[in-house]
Amino acid sequence: MRQVLFVLAATSSGIGFIVLLSAGTGAGTPFGIGFAVLLVLATVIGGRWGRGPVARGVRAPQLVRGGAAGLVLLSAAALLYLWRPNAVAGLPIWPFMLCMATSGLLMVLVGMMGADKGSVSE
Repeated sequence: MRQVLFVLAATSSGIGFIVLLSAGTGAGTPFGIGFAVLLVLATVIGGRWGRGPVARGVRAPQLVRGGAAGLVLLSAAALLYLWRPNAVAGLPIWPFMLCMATSGLLMVLVGMMGADKGSVSE
């Protein structure tokens, strides 16, 4: 289950990058799709056969911290957008931030799941 959530987190990030790179014009879409595909493939390989905590089935506090830090940064970006909308004029910022928030939440869940075999350091 956590490997599936891990892949979904990477997929959500990839979709967010496609949204941001296309910026409503589609100019960056081929690069964004290529990046998203490579991101998901690397996540599948790392989550299944890698040496990381997801493949080993242990809890990963660093994933929790990373996801939580991303959510804090997204909150700050949302406040900046509400304060100064012109800062990101022309960018599809809300869909991008929604994808990134989904990814951050999933990473927090993935990090909290698994066996408690001690913390895993990177």
